[in-house]
Amino acid sequence: MWKTITIIASPIRSNHFWRASKSMRNILNTDHAPRTSFRQAPGFTLLEVMVAIAIIAIVLVSIMRLQGQTIGMNESFRFYTQAPLLANARMGEVLLDPEGAGGSTSGDFGEAFAEYGWQVDRETLIIEVPEGDTIELEKIDVLILFDNGRMKYRLRHFIASDPEA
Repeated sequence: MWKTITIIASPIRSNHFWRASKSMRNILNTDHAPRTSFRQAPGFTLLEVMVAIAIIAIVLVSIMRLQGQTIGMNESFRFYTQAPLLANARMGEVLLDPEGAGGSTSGDFGEAFAEYGWQVDRETLIIEVPEGDTIELEKIDVLILFDNGRMKYRLRHFIASDPEA
């Protein structure tokens, strides 16, 4: 159990004595319970604040990275949805012109698809078969380019030439 010790000050009040007896009273006064923690004042320590800021920084960096990935994936999905449609449209135009120029041609899709470009390569292939005959094929490659070639989509089509021609 805690005991209370009381010091009675003498009636002589010199400053030196009064200060000494006051400090002695503070030292010997054991009316209060012992402290259970080092700090009594409410609030946060610097270490707690720094840990909280570090956690918030890690979370914010993760959120920003996730947002960047989402934007990149959205752009990629848009390209891989639109590019096959544009490639099929361009391939249809090439197939409608059977006497089209061989070699390579390129262009863009106008203002409707300003970031997209196309390149068509036509090549004649001659394949020898075991009976000594040859088969003539025309290979048509349609390449769709997005953002100056950052993303590419290729559509390849083979056309057999008429053997009776």
